[in-house]
Amino acid sequence: MTHFKRRLLIGFGVCLVVLAGLGVWFYQVYFASTVSALQRAEAFLFRRMQVAQLNQQGEYRFFFVTNRRAEGDEGSLEERFGTEREEALKFGFFDVKIEPSLGLGMIINPTEWFQNEEIKLKAVQTLDQSAFVAQVQQLVQESPYRALLMVVHGFREAFPSALRKTTFLGHVLDINTPVLLFDWPGNQGSSPAGYRRAQRVAKASGAELARTLELIIREIQPERLWLIANSMGAQVAVDAFRLLYEQADLADAETEIADVMLTAPDVDFEEFDAHFQQALKALARKTTIYVSSNDRALVASRLLNRGRRRGESTLSPSELEAAARVVDHDPDSEEVTVVDVTPVNRTRNFHNFSLETPEFFDDVFLRLTNTETPRSRLIYAVQAPNGTIYWILTRGR
Repeated sequence: MTHFKRRLLIGFGVCLVVLAGLGVWFYQVYFASTVSALQRAEAFLFRRMQVAQLNQQGEYRFFFVTNRRAEGDEGSLEERFGTEREEALKFGFFDVKIEPSLGLGMIINPTEWFQNEEIKLKAVQTLDQSAFVAQVQQLVQESPYRALLMVVHGFREAFPSALRKTTFLGHVLDINTPVLLFDWPGNQGSSPAGYRRAQRVAKASGAELARTLELIIREIQPERLWLIANSMGAQVAVDAFRLLYEQADLADAETEIADVMLTAPDVDFEEFDAHFQQALKALARKTTIYVSSNDRALVASRLLNRGRRRGESTLSPSELEAAARVVDHDPDSEEVTVVDVTPVNRTRNFHNFSLETPEFFDDVFLRLTNTETPRSRLIYAVQAPNGTIYWILTRGR
């Protein structure tokens, strides 16, 4: 090959590389960059959740209280909180980096790697109680509603996944308030025996959640305290409220919690009425119970427990009367509301609608940010035979 031909081939190769580079740049400018820009804009530029934001790079601070026993001294803190419960409370915070692409439908991805890529834990640290109170109190005062949102997750939740689910919920709900996770060792195994162990731990953990709520009510003192408890996490809430109700100053006519939201509560139907109803009315100004008729996880729970679960529902007229038994209250009162999400429940096992359904997040946001029931909620009312109002969440028209 002559020197001229060699230089010609090299020049041709360089041209091909340049053209390929221009092609990639063109694609990114006209296609990929648009998607990326929209994701970033939706994720960060137009976000309301500013009080917990650490910087402009998508890093946020959340808080936790846990009754898990820390195992050993080696490894990261999130790996050392195991499956054993203890009475001592541990307080702390966790900082996370949220990728702009994080959105609905991702939290149930079966690969943990994918979740880890979208929600990266940057730091998990414990605080002594006084430092914890001071940090949370400061953010509460800086938030527009002077509010605090508490989250309690359910069965099979390990500590790291509880941190990520709390991050996900805070990210999607996007309400400008500090978020606190009450974590309990729900990961007792996936077998029926593991489920029963988790159930016992959930009931016992009510004592630690009650102490946490009392600390918040008496020392942090948010103007609005919001509590969301999902699935078996509602069992923890039931027992916590029952214990708080035994204290005279909390059982009086003045309510201490602005809103309680129970999603797919895995609580015995009769136990709910017996142990929770009066405590609920004494402690919470408003309560919303989200139920579904196609919840497969609660069907399995019903078989194991040989009894109906509070999160089960149906739209058939015969079941409306049973649904109305949830609360025995004035039909015109808004203290306790039952919302059936069946028409919008499109999730894989029909149990995780609280992490996957956009209509649910919209309804929660409207519920929390309005002192009165907003008229724009996509719900319509059905009146049960005893006059109790039973709400149905829809996709809108």
